Amino acid sequence: MTARGAARRSLLLWVLAALAAGAPSRGAAAAAFERGVPPQAARPAGGGDAYPHVINVSVDGLRGDVIARLGPGSVPHLYRLRIEGAFTDNARNDPDYTITLPNHACELTSRPVLGPDGHGVTFNSDDGRTLEAVHGSYVAGVFDVAHDHGLATGMYVSKSKFALFERSWNGNEGAPDTTGVDDGRDKIDVYVYQANTAALLDSFIAHMTAAPHGYAFIHLADPDAAGHSYGWESAYYLESIVKVDGLIGRIFDLVEGDARFANATYLVVTADHGGTGTDHADAADSLNYTVPLSVWGPGVPAGADLYWLNPSTRANPGNGKPPYAASPAPIRNSESANLSLDLLGLPGVPGSVIDAAQDCDAILPGGAEALPAVFITSPSSGTSFEYPAGVVIEATADPLCGAIARVEFFADGVALGADSTSPYACIWTEVPLGAYRLTARAVRDDGIAATASVDIEIVSPTAGSAGQSLLRTPRIYPNPFGRRSTIEFSLPETDFVEVAVYDLLGRRVERLFDGSLRGGVHEMTLDASSYAPGIYFLRLRSSAAVVTGKLMIVR
Repeated sequence: MTARGAARRSLLLWVLAALAAGAPSRGAAAAAFERGVPPQAARPAGGGDAYPHVINVSVDGLRGDVIARLGPGSVPHLYRLRIEGAFTDNARNDPDYTITLPNHACELTSRPVLGPDGHGVTFNSDDGRTLEAVHGSYVAGVFDVAHDHGLATGMYVSKSKFALFERSWNGNEGAPDTTGVDDGRDKIDVYVYQANTAALLDSFIAHMTAAPHGYAFIHLADPDAAGHSYGWESAYYLESIVKVDGLIGRIFDLVEGDARFANATYLVVTADHGGTGTDHADAADSLNYTVPLSVWGPGVPAGADLYWLNPSTRANPGNGKPPYAASPAPIRNSESANLSLDLLGLPGVPGSVIDAAQDCDAILPGGAEALPAVFITSPSSGTSFEYPAGVVIEATADPLCGAIARVEFFADGVALGADSTSPYACIWTEVPLGAYRLTARAVRDDGIAATASVDIEIVSPTAGSAGQSLLRTPRIYPNPFGRRSTIEFSLPETDFVEVAVYDLLGRRVERLFDGSLRGGVHEMTLDASSYAPGIYFLRLRSSAAVVTGKLMIVR
């Protein structure tokens, strides 16, 4: 790897940490409502503790092309879904409505909006009715099937209008349970509305840890809120996706940190709509009707395109907007309900017409046993290296059938290289400070792949017995700012220092200083008059460490 390539990779890898503080909001409501206590999750006969869980996440207003634009350095967890799971950025929502409530009704029922089989939710504000009142007869959803088969369910949402679904499937309005043991009419064991999505995730994790849901639905509104307020390609919108990425990272941490969920949990992640400008209502605009869909979990081929996995039943629509009658159909966000139930080994939603045959496959016949086997032999998980460091990653792979074409190596989603000859290895040089997830993806000659991962950390040299880092995060004030800001930082001793500003894509915008400074506190003025409004990153690099800070320019 070249020094220039290493520097570029370093910039990408620290963007997420620099963004963690979050964008200012415009008066977001601090609202919350919680109802229900989950039973200990019952299991179908013979299911046992290994019976799978599904966590279905709908990110309001998420555009897949923006995920690609941000890159793995900014959104490593969304990229993890792509590297370790199956996905497409070219799924479709309802062809007639590209707004929130109608499409979430599609996602939860696997029905269209219009027509005799449609759920009928054409409005985007809760008017107090139930789905039954809107449609004219009871409309079942994913919660009906999961609940009636004995699984605990949960719904965690960040918009109050989702009360439509809680009201439609509660203990009074839910249909009688006629499947096996009568678990009652309340199809949603736990319903939580919390406008603050970080607090929403806190609630989900607490409930999931105390009494696991077999099926849980999580709605994250941040990108939609930022898009409406500032624009779908604004710095605030980009930052909202970085925030969502961190929330999905917390879900990964939950799954992998609990033996009940590890290797027994699927994530299904999609969106209700995209957006352009500050709206998404025009159903004829491809930026509104194109959405991503990802599936991650045991037995899912790593890095597979969902259209490639379903060549006879699904067809990539390109830029088009096929009607429901199209055959083969495009992959749609409204397949989420029946896809989730299929992953749970359960039948589809009664009355559903989208993926009613449950033939949108994310797992090969044979499941995990049909995938190649891959192991990272070095370094072991939990290894620490002192900065500056180079890391040699070594892996073994068994195709099980056919042959291994190559093993690809990643650090937090950033591609490091590939090796087509056993023993498989990659050398990562000039690794910056931080914690990293290293992944090896073994790709078989038929394109089927699987992954293995370990966690490592690059640590800073320490000063004295206190064990503190030699370099501190710079203070930037004011921030956000319009044209000028002050940068303050301290050095423990005389050192060579580079201070530079980078944009969201990791490109250097300006080098503010490059030379020797004495130990102590230093200040410099940043004149950003020529910068476009948006988010930038300040990188302070000494001979021993690299620290970063976020700059937000608003006018």
